[in-house]
Amino acid sequence: MHSILSSIAKRWYSFSASPNAARKTWDGVYWQELDGYREIACRKCPKFDARRQKCSVPFGTPLRKCVVASIEAHLHDAKGLDVLELGFGRFDLARNLIRRGGGTWTGVEPRLDKSRKPSIGQGGYGHAEHIPFDDGVFDMVFGIQSFEHWGQKAYSATRTPSEYSNCLREIRRVLKPGGKLYLDAPIHFHGHEMFIMGDIGRIQALFGPEDWCNVRIERWRRDFAPLEQYPPNAKVQQEWPLEITDYSAEQVEAMRADATVWLMTVTAEKT
Repeated sequence: MHSILSSIAKRWYSFSASPNAARKTWDGVYWQELDGYREIACRKCPKFDARRQKCSVPFGTPLRKCVVASIEAHLHDAKGLDVLELGFGRFDLARNLIRRGGGTWTGVEPRLDKSRKPSIGQGGYGHAEHIPFDDGVFDMVFGIQSFEHWGQKAYSATRTPSEYSNCLREIRRVLKPGGKLYLDAPIHFHGHEMFIMGDIGRIQALFGPEDWCNVRIERWRRDFAPLEQYPPNAKVQQEWPLEITDYSAEQVEAMRADATVWLMTVTAEKT
């Protein structure tokens, strides 16, 4: 019953997505600068219901609630923009916000049949390492919970892990000069080892100054109080030995002992 209600809430939330409402919710400063990053503590987030001491997003895990909040914060203002989503899947909150905000949404998805060709305004087959569009087409490119999977080894039997440098080069190619990039990914959860380990410096180093400017990293739910901790579950931890190869056993054990899942976002602009 709970999963059915959660599914209904998710569909309703996406269906009713309003750029104007999101703009009002996320207007102003909701973060603090900490160690060179933007820190979005749960108790300071506009989605935190202080009276009820809970997140007001009505569905999903604690991580999914942060994803929803970040989508609203970053993607509600797309008026007049051509926007490309990488790995669009079935969750269409971002798609709805972009279209209702006056932008043109286009998507590529690697799990579709290759015969399904994307076109401006429609979704089709493609992935971050091969985007089937000409140079300089899009004002913005974004990916929701796909960034961490590009170089993942766990499913190498069905696909070859992508090189992050190739993916970012391809994204930069299809962006217009000054075009923007938004990516989010869970930390201490799954995907490439740098996301599991929470190696933010290694992730940030992917965005070299010769290609990207105004690179900003946000840390959502790293400070989760007064909400519940969200530890990585046993299923994702089973993948960790396969993924993690460049860190010592001591580093892995130190991470595992104190791991709590939080959401990282990266925004950048094409130089």
